[in-house]
Amino acid sequence: MARHNIILIATLLAFVLFIAQTTATRKSDRPDERCRRKLQSLNLRHCEEHIMQRIQKEDEDVLRMRGINHHEDLKEKCCDQLNEVNNKECRCNALQEIMENLSDRLEKREMYEMEREIRNLPKRCNIPQSSECDLSFDQY
Repeated sequence: MARHNIILIATLLAFVLFIAQTTATRKSDRPDERCRRKLQSLNLRHCEEHIMQRIQKEDEDVLRMRGINHHEDLKEKCCDQLNEVNNKECRCNALQEIMENLSDRLEKREMYEMEREIRNLPKRCNIPQSSECDLSFDQY
């Protein structure tokens, strides 16, 4: 009888551990958790620098004539990073993060231009966006 109880308890314990592991795996695979991990792995600095250059109106033609393709390189690196984000909602989170990071570096008059540039970034990167992200700097 004692042996039967030990087997029953061991079976129940194994079942509880299986349920706990399955639940933990499901929670870590939720879309918002995957997005958070993806955004942590991206280097959005390229996008931030690209947006700053556009706001500061650095003339791409003048830079190119001087042999500086840094602006285009930043755009390409930024677009590559955004293209890695397959989920539209997660891409919106990435754009929001860029906006939050830049908002501390800009004057109030530049904020509207930053918002416009960030809204247009997926289009400049040829990334299809089914709808616009809910971006606004009013909260800053």
